[in-house]
Amino acid sequence: MKIENSELEAFVAVAELGTFHRAAEKLHLTQPGLSRRIQKLEQTLGVELFQRTTRSVTLTGVGRQFLPMAREQIAQLGMMLSSIQEIAQKRYGKVRLSSIPTVVAQTLPDVLRHYSDKYPQVAVQILDGNHDFVLSQVRAGIAEFGVSLHPGDDDDLLFEPLFTDRYVLAVHEDDPLARADAITLGELRHAKLIIGGRDSGNRLLLEMLMGQEAVRTRWFYEVEHISCVAALVAAGVGCAILPESALRAYGSPEVRTVPIASPTIDRTVGIVRHRTISMSSFASDLHALVKAAFA
Repeated sequence: MKIENSELEAFVAVAELGTFHRAAEKLHLTQPGLSRRIQKLEQTLGVELFQRTTRSVTLTGVGRQFLPMAREQIAQLGMMLSSIQEIAQKRYGKVRLSSIPTVVAQTLPDVLRHYSDKYPQVAVQILDGNHDFVLSQVRAGIAEFGVSLHPGDDDDLLFEPLFTDRYVLAVHEDDPLARADAITLGELRHAKLIIGGRDSGNRLLLEMLMGQEAVRTRWFYEVEHISCVAALVAAGVGCAILPESALRAYGSPEVRTVPIASPTIDRTVGIVRHRTISMSSFASDLHALVKAAFA
């Protein structure tokens, strides 16, 4: 038994509109063409679906029972076609995300490999930068989502926590501080500290905490990028307070980590999304893979 979707659409249109004339107009058919579709459907089913008079068309008892089935079949076919079109659209496209560098270096490589295996024709643009940069890209709708720190009281942005990142002292293995079991901020008063640039989220957090603890320290060296901070520590130039994720991404064998005991310092890293701008299907799939990587 073969039933065409066009026959079901013709049947539903006549049933809902009550006349062949109005149904033909809706479907952009001639009335004879519409009648042929109905007749073919009735012949295939072996039943009459309508009672026809010169003035009216009404459903038979079988027709009334068949109407919800026909509607469901049309809806299912529509959903199937939509799914196929969506799959086809995902073959080629582009998604843009923004992220702080530590996540780009440490976690995104595996995520991107899995994503490219699934969607080999989808290009991914990564806008890497500091915390404020990531927020600005998501807020402006340039990036469909970002990975960064909590955006605070920003009404335009939503935050999904991924992991807690603990800060430690990173120090060269030959430095006497490397032998400490733990250290306080106060004990770093005379250390040769290396710090990130003034726009660095790490620097803002550390300076705020040191102000709260009334700890006076001196920054001996200042560089813009956290990878450069880690490189200077590895060269024995000085020490730095860094999140553990930075050392997993940029650490070297000659660098030791010392826990910071008082106060403990950590940050929450998560996904930042715009509150009112929906993500594309490309971005939604990549978003899910990023979340799964930290689950």
